[in-house]
Formats: sequence, structure tokens, C-alpha cells
Amino acid sequence: MSFSQPDDPLLRSTLALLKSARDHKHTLNRTKIAKLLYLADLKSVEDGGVPFSGATWRWENYGPFDSALYRVEESLTSAGIVERVDDRGGVTGEVRLRLVQDVESPLSAELDGLVQQVVTEHGAKSAVALRDLSYETSPMLAAQAGGTRGVLIDLNRARRRRQYEALKERYRKHLARRAPRKNDPGVGEELREEMAASSGARRRATMKALGEE
Repeated sequence: MSFSQPDDPLLRSTLALLKSARDHKHTLNRTKIAKLLYLADLKSVEDGGVPFSGATWRWENYGPFDSALYRVEESLTSAGIVERVDDRGGVTGEVRLRLVQDVESPLSAELDGLVQQVVTEHGAKSAVALRDLSYETSPMLAAQAGGTRGVLIDLNRARRRRQYEALKERYRKHLARRAPRKNDPGVGEELREEMAASSGARRRATMKALGEE
């Protein structure tokens, strides 16, 4: 099996992540791999794209996770491309993975650049810090509102939140440019129309987060 251009999206993304981590001299364990891939998917969605890692994210005991990562780990270690250090009975109590062969990133230049950004920003953080960061993201906050582990995580919530925040920021800047007026029915008409158009989506998202649908 060639790992330069593997067919499995999750294997491709994991391989690209491990390569980037080695280039930046970061050590990755299982938790960090899962959380960095989740943050990469999240960034892609926030930027107007789609999740690309191939993971099916669920809220598990330590935040976003996909058990398919175990299969990917086994494939990479069995092929001799990745070295696995199992220290669960030792000092660190973790399983670390390290790329030991020179490979090209199997992702497109755009997606590889996104992975690089995430690794640059978050790769040096501890597994605990990344876990806590993942719990603060809007999709995870919504999953926790449901109160049940194992539920699918809706990354599209991040896009809707980003769009809503951008709309509020436009409205704030619009008001800041206007002279103070007590009554002007024409102020922000275009923005009010946008708010009205998106009200249904906001209402559905709120109902879903509260478990009312």
C-alpha cells in the first residue's frame, strides 16, 4: 500500500498532521492528534469550507474523538511509517506517535497549509490544554447542552456562529459611522433585512441546542 497518496481521508489527514508536527518539532500523543484534527476541521468550516479530515466527530470522554483513529494508527505503525511509544504504564501515561519516514503531505496545498496553521498555533500545547480548548468551541458547547456523550458534533454550528458574529460586527460598524439620531427608520435597513432572513436559521439552531426539536 502506498502512503504517498492514500485513499483513506482520515489516514491522509493524520499523516499530514504527523509530518507537520515533526517539521515543527512537536510531540503528539493520541489525544493531541484527535484534537488538532478536530481544530483543523473546525477552521475549515469557519473559513467557509467543509470538514476534510475524514473523521466522524463525537463527544467522548475527552472531547471530540473518532475511534477510527485507532485503525489509522495501526495502519501507519504496521507499515513502519510511524513509531508508536506506549507509555501508559509509565511516567506520562500516554501513547505517542512519531513519523519516522520521509513522506510528502498527501493533502492539497490548501489543506496542508490549513493543517500547518493549526499546528503552528496549537501544536506546542499540552493534551489537557487542547482538550479544554475543544470544549470551548461552539459545536462542543452545543453537544454538551444535549447532555449525552456519544452524540455527533455538528461542526456547521461554527459556520453559523461565525456568520452571525460577522453580521453583528457589520451592524456595529455601521452604527459607529452614523451620527447619533433618536429616530430614523432608514438606519441599517439592509442589515435588518439580513437579520430577518437569518432569523429562522438562528431559531432552529437555538431550539436544537436546547433539545426542543
